[in-house]
Amino acid sequence: MGNDISNLLSKFGATVDGYLEIEAAINYKEPSRKPKAPLVVAQQGAAVTAAGPVDGSAGAEPAPVVAASAAAPLLADPVPSSLQRIEPVMDPVTAPSPAPVAARLAPVAPLARPAPAPTAPTATPAAVSPDASASVPVQAASTTEPAVPTLLRSMLGEAAREREAQQRASNDDTGQPQLAVPPTTPAQVIAVVSPKGGVGKTTLCSALACSLARHGRVVAIDLDPQNALQYHLGVSAEAVARQTAAAASGDWRSSMAVGTAGTQVLSHTVVAAAGEAALARQMSVDGQWLLRQLHALQLQAGDVVLLDLPAGQTPYLEQALQAADQVLAVVTPDAGSFLALEHMRQALHGRNNCRYVVNKYDGSRSFCQDMLEVLKRWMGPRLAGVVALDHAISEGLAYGFNPLVKAGHSPVYDQLQGVSEVLRAAVLKAAAAGARA
Repeated sequence: MGNDISNLLSKFGATVDGYLEIEAAINYKEPSRKPKAPLVVAQQGAAVTAAGPVDGSAGAEPAPVVAASAAAPLLADPVPSSLQRIEPVMDPVTAPSPAPVAARLAPVAPLARPAPAPTAPTATPAAVSPDASASVPVQAASTTEPAVPTLLRSMLGEAAREREAQQRASNDDTGQPQLAVPPTTPAQVIAVVSPKGGVGKTTLCSALACSLARHGRVVAIDLDPQNALQYHLGVSAEAVARQTAAAASGDWRSSMAVGTAGTQVLSHTVVAAAGEAALARQMSVDGQWLLRQLHALQLQAGDVVLLDLPAGQTPYLEQALQAADQVLAVVTPDAGSFLALEHMRQALHGRNNCRYVVNKYDGSRSFCQDMLEVLKRWMGPRLAGVVALDHAISEGLAYGFNPLVKAGHSPVYDQLQGVSEVLRAAVLKAAAAGARA
């Protein structure tokens, strides 16, 4: 041993004289190892506790119970001797608790949409039983979305407003009048009607036209297919021929003829230039046909228009009632007129601008007296006058003479003047108020 050390030192140029061997006690320490966790399998039906088996057998060490997934703690101290017993440290065994229901329900992200307006709080969804076999997300119905009918009505309203604005802009650009505004005329329009024929309606219409013509311009328009107004107003044969030739143009303003007392007469030939059937279809489609024709005449304030209508309820009546400022209904004191008047009660009697005239009254007959009393009670303050029976009126028409134009030719003249004054007073009152009579 010494020689080996001497030879080794001599190789490095040293001697054994300077070598000092020191013997020291070296305590080698075993590296710490990580022992495996003991696996203890519990017998089925046997309860194991820390003190020992339940049956109380002596001398048996208590077997520690660990879960299969539990890991033994690391040993920080040195490995003990074989006489020292290793006691593993274990956490208490507990059954894994199920996760809360709220944690198992994955929230569903809502679709991106604009923030709704604040609404009333919604009801909380019903609680889910913890022992449910399947985890089904429960969501409350959203009340922030608007109902479909409400949204549809809102969108339809916007579309309608845009369409109306475009129509107004289009009418303004083209210069065409808007159909929504009904045409009007500044003249006062008086419609002379009757519930049945043969009551002298056209005769009274011509007499009133001559009476009112003393105070201003009067236009008499014949809407009766009998076309007799022009003869009562004394229109010449040449003027009738000119009207027939001008009827094809359909221009009312240029087709008028001059009648008695300076009246302007438009015959039914011009009115129905396209034929009665075509005119009836036009009136059924256009409820403002007559108003448009009167508007085209370009009349002035203070002018009076007298409309001679056919008897009964006709399409002309509907047009005239819409255009008229006053309505004058002519009846006779007989049962036929009264019964026919009952059929027109709704169309005439309910209007505030409707008045009545009892024509061809024969005071020598008691039946006429009784019928006049019945009509007075039925009409009340709407009765504008009573005109007596005068055979000279019908006889004068045969000779081309109208006894109602001048005083002294018929006692009926004064009675007609009274009716004319009632109508004229209503015209003046309406003109002063700027409204219909």
